[in-house]
Amino acid sequence: MLLGALFAACARGEAPEAAQVDFGTVMAEIGRRFELLGRASLAGRYELADYQLGELEEAFTEALPHASPPKEGHPEVLPPLVSGFVQTAIPDLRAAIAAHDRATIDAAFARTATLCNRCHAESGHGFIEVPTAAGRSVPSTEPVAP
Repeated sequence: MLLGALFAACARGEAPEAAQVDFGTVMAEIGRRFELLGRASLAGRYELADYQLGELEEAFTEALPHASPPKEGHPEVLPPLVSGFVQTAIPDLRAAIAAHDRATIDAAFARTATLCNRCHAESGHGFIEVPTAAGRSVPSTEPVAP
């Protein structure tokens, strides 16, 4: 059915309408990019870390605004939190990576992860934890203490 609609739109010379991506799908990509940014910075691969940061920025500014909001939690809090993240965390990480200084990058990574965790908590997804230290899986899948 979908394939038929795509062919019909193309036959009429129209661009097929893009399917709206799910907010969670974009966030999973963001988590992967943030993890890679951290691992690259630990390895001193600053060009790769900067590339991942660019991809993160693109996901926040281009993909998230068009994603369908989550159906659970408190999606109404997300737009200002996302905007604040782009205005603070992205420049902070960019400056840290440009400094090529491990302590500076570690501090910026921790500040960014803290912002991520605050957003997750405020939006009703506090169980999605981003480690504040680079080199760990994002999200954290470490066992919870009993």
